[in-house]
Amino acid sequence: MMTEEQRYLFDLNGYLHLRNVLSNEELSAAREAAERYINTPEDELPEGFEKKDKRHLHGFAFDKALERLTLHPTTWPIIKEITNGRPRLTSGTLQVNFPGRFDEPLRFHCARDDYGWDAIRYEVRNGRIFCDHTVFFPYLSDVNADDGGLLVIPGSHKEKNLRRHQVNDS
Repeated sequence: MMTEEQRYLFDLNGYLHLRNVLSNEELSAAREAAERYINTPEDELPEGFEKKDKRHLHGFAFDKALERLTLHPTTWPIIKEITNGRPRLTSGTLQVNFPGRFDEPLRFHCARDDYGWDAIRYEVRNGRIFCDHTVFFPYLSDVNADDGGLLVIPGSHKEKNLRRHQVNDS
């Protein structure tokens, strides 16, 4: 379960940054499995696995070392807590940023805009957070300040009563 501090920060910012979740052994095994997937030619991938540019579909299921990340003892209780004990895996993409290659950044988006106003729930009741659309991802390599990664506008997930407006630069 989350600590009170984690609940507060998740509610305030819309994300948690957990450090040192994986042991050295877990990290090494996950890195090796990811490298195998990345380096396997497409025509040699098992059925159901494919590559779309930097996205490697169903990455969590490619190897048991990656699959174990989905139920990790540090993150699984948090995922279960915020999904009210009913988590559902909807994607398991391994995403790769290739050194020396410019990766087009994703646009700012909001799940309500992408999936509809009724698709995403975020509520706090009786001191518990309920969030039915959550993204969890471990970094398998070091991430430095100017490398990119996750960009969250703190509090943006709470927008329940105000309509989002697009900024027009013209």
